[in-house]
Amino acid sequence: MRKSISIAGKTIGENSNAYLVAEIGLNHNHDIDLAKKMICSAKKNGADAVKFQTFITEKLLSDKSEAFSLFKKLELSKEDFKIISQYCKKIGISFFSTPFCLECIDWLEDIGVPCYKIASMDINYYELISHAAKTDKPIIISTGMSNFGLIEKAVNTIKKTGNDKIIILHTISKYPPKYSEMDLRMIEKLRSIFDYPIGFSDHSPDNTMSVVARVLGAVLFEKHFTLDKNMDGPDHSISLDPDNFSDLKTKLMAVDEGLLEHTIDRPDFSIEQAARRSLYAAKDLKKDTIISKDMIVVIRPGIGISPEYLPIFLNRKLKRDLKKGDLFDLSCI
Repeated sequence: MRKSISIAGKTIGENSNAYLVAEIGLNHNHDIDLAKKMICSAKKNGADAVKFQTFITEKLLSDKSEAFSLFKKLELSKEDFKIISQYCKKIGISFFSTPFCLECIDWLEDIGVPCYKIASMDINYYELISHAAKTDKPIIISTGMSNFGLIEKAVNTIKKTGNDKIIILHTISKYPPKYSEMDLRMIEKLRSIFDYPIGFSDHSPDNTMSVVARVLGAVLFEKHFTLDKNMDGPDHSISLDPDNFSDLKTKLMAVDEGLLEHTIDRPDFSIEQAARRSLYAAKDLKKDTIISKDMIVVIRPGIGISPEYLPIFLNRKLKRDLKKGDLFDLSCI
């Protein structure tokens, strides 16, 4: 069996339901009330968890970067995240975040998140990865712009801390990528190399690729989430709105029903009986008659001897009378 990981009491693994994360990221627009509305909507529409991004802009970007002012405007404080975490606990949904510096990990650890997400851009920031792993909480690694060597080194960095709770996400670092760029076969390759749950951080504009990824073995899914794709902000346009997010949850649940071992039941026995055939007397037969094939009819329902056993009755002496339509059984011979 491959490893399974638990996040806030929910199991993520090969024989568990798909785990769905609503990536709120920067879509809160530095508005805590908006963040709460998004969290509430994400829960209502099937999210198992909401994820944010935790950063101190000066520790993420050069002040000469064109993106510096945008990120500074969207930066949330430790107190903001405390409010968000408390609200998530109140309504019953898991909250975690992607930290972008060591101090942010310490913030989130004080707040009490159940796991950490490492962004694709930081897969080779080993000090950051190690600092998160030392909390002994599950570490989710995005692998955009990576190769197997980088992924393996990040995994080994986590394992060196004694932490073996790892989830690896296949990711294409384009927003949005074309279908032809998705490389979904990478999910199977990752599953063949790493004995950890494999997930999918899906930046495509609809739900098609996530459904395919579920069939290929992905167990955790991350999709950007917004209340309105037309809102101002860098990620709203590539995010799922509530209706589309709900659609994704419904489709993942449908795949789970057909995919997971524990959801597969044998067909109702009465249905199976009605569909199968048994051996019946084709006409009235007298005791001591030598049975020939024309005396047996193979018809429904299958409540008696299976057709495969017909040969054992042939050329045998009948021990009792049978009327047309009576079942053959072993007491007949």
